[in-house]
Amino acid sequence: MVSQHSGLRVRDSDRVDACSLLDSARAAGELSESEHTQRTAAAMRARTFGDLDALISDLQIPRNLVDAPLIRPERRLPRRRWIAAAGTVAVAALLGSFFGWVSEPDPPRTARTDGTTGQGFGSFLAAYRAEYGDSPVDDVTLYPDYVRVDRPIEGNRSEDLTYRDGRFGNSSTSSRSGSTESFQLTDIDVRAIAAILAGAPQTLRVPGGAISHVSIHRSPGATDQSPVVTVYVTDGTQQGHMDIAFSGEPREVFPEDGK
Repeated sequence: MVSQHSGLRVRDSDRVDACSLLDSARAAGELSESEHTQRTAAAMRARTFGDLDALISDLQIPRNLVDAPLIRPERRLPRRRWIAAAGTVAVAALLGSFFGWVSEPDPPRTARTDGTTGQGFGSFLAAYRAEYGDSPVDDVTLYPDYVRVDRPIEGNRSEDLTYRDGRFGNSSTSSRSGSTESFQLTDIDVRAIAAILAGAPQTLRVPGGAISHVSIHRSPGATDQSPVVTVYVTDGTQQGHMDIAFSGEPREVFPEDGK
């Protein structure tokens, strides 16, 4: 399928959109597991919109992506693209909204991925899908410079992976409790979480702070509950954190002043 700006280079966010569409197609039965794995790997290697068009042209488009540049060629701007991220958190006395946005020329591509940003978070998830498919995880922690992953493997053991500079490395293996409940990273709504990351310092009332790390986990002993994304913010002296469902729905918010 040849479309406007097919030769335009894609950004990480466009690759993430393509992987989300492929996930939806697999869940709907449009793609087999092997087709999904092959196309996801190709999407992560894509350089242009034309590369991505070839991977999705025969698939139905999920509602949440109908306005994405991946689907609407007229939104593919050759020099500048606006990425809007918005979310709202309301818990007890904490009411309000936050908005994060980026409006700047495409930065130079680097291998470094800041997992505490929306783009870095999405890039890591897409890279993990490309590397391991739908493999379950026990725990993930994302830092500005790297990501740590506990992934279950055969023999009731787990491996401690490190993702840094676009590559996965195996640090060590250890025994794993048979009662540990894993979860799938592919269940995360990347766009919803990205919106929350964009406004986390304001939401947690640490406006001069930054996200120190993001934990994706299931609380010990809480096997009957869904896993959560916990976002931690600090400015060195003040701190706050919040638990977010994979859908982007706020669960609990603990702002800096505790109110």
